[in-house]
Amino acid sequence: MKLLLLHLSIILLVLGVINAFQPSVLAEQKTESPKFKVENNGLQTIGANAYGVFDVETGEILFGKNIDEELPIASVTKLFTASAVLDSDKIEDEITITFNDVATEGRAGKLVPGQIYKIRDLIFPLLLESSNDAAAALERNIGQIPFGDKVLADASGLSDKNIATVDELAHEVSRVYKDAPYVFDVTKLKQSIGDQTGWMNNSPVRDLPGYMGGKHGYTEAANRTLVAVFTEVSLSDKELGYVILGSDNIRADVEKLRSFVENSVHLE
Repeated sequence: MKLLLLHLSIILLVLGVINAFQPSVLAEQKTESPKFKVENNGLQTIGANAYGVFDVETGEILFGKNIDEELPIASVTKLFTASAVLDSDKIEDEITITFNDVATEGRAGKLVPGQIYKIRDLIFPLLLESSNDAAAALERNIGQIPFGDKVLADASGLSDKNIATVDELAHEVSRVYKDAPYVFDVTKLKQSIGDQTGWMNNSPVRDLPGYMGGKHGYTEAANRTLVAVFTEVSLSDKELGYVILGSDNIRADVEKLRSFVENSVHLE
C-alpha cells in the first residue's frame, strides 16, 4: 500500500511540473509572429530609388529594392525627433520660440517669436505640418536625435547628412511604433487645435484606407520620402510598414506596393 501511494505521489508531482510549464509554452506559441509568403509576380514599376515593405512586429523586410543603400530621408527625420521628445525628461518644460527658430527654412507650423509652448505641444506642428521651426526649437532644448546606434545630423531632415537605409528605417519605425505609439497617433489626426493656433495634417496618404500613421518628407537631395504603417485587410488586418526613398510620386508608389501586397503576399 505504501509503495502504491509513493508511486501515486510521484505521478502527481510529475503532472504538476508539466502543468506548471504549459502556460508559458502556450504564451510563447501565441507570441510567435506569423510568417509571410511573397509570390514574385505582378509588381508594377516603382520609380523610387529604394523601398521596402516590412512586418511592423519584427522590422523584417518582406520585399524591397536597394534596402541597404544609404539615402537622405528628409522630414521622415521628424518621426524620430518626436520619439526623442517623448523619451526626454523635458517634455513638460516650457519653451519660448526665438527668431533663430523661425529663421529655419520653411514657414510651416505658424510659430511666432515670443510664443511660449510646452515642449510636448510642439510635436503637433512638427508631425502634422512638418514644421522645421518646431524641429529647430526642439533640437535647441533636447539636443541630438538618436537613430539606432548613431545620431541624426539635425532634427528636421533639412540636412543632406541625415541618411539611412530602408532596412534601418524599418527597424527604427518598428521600435517607435511599439515603444512610442503616441507619435503615430498624432500623425493620424486630421488636425490639431492648440491654445495659440491650429495645424492641419499635410500627409499625402492620410486618407488611404487602413492608414495607421507615418511621416513624409521632401528635399531636393532626397526627393520625396515616406515611412508609413497600414492595416492590410487581405492579411487579416495585419499591420505592415512601408518605406519609400527618392520617389517622384509617393502616393502612387504606396498604392502600387499595397496592390502588390493584396495580390501577392499571404500568411502561411
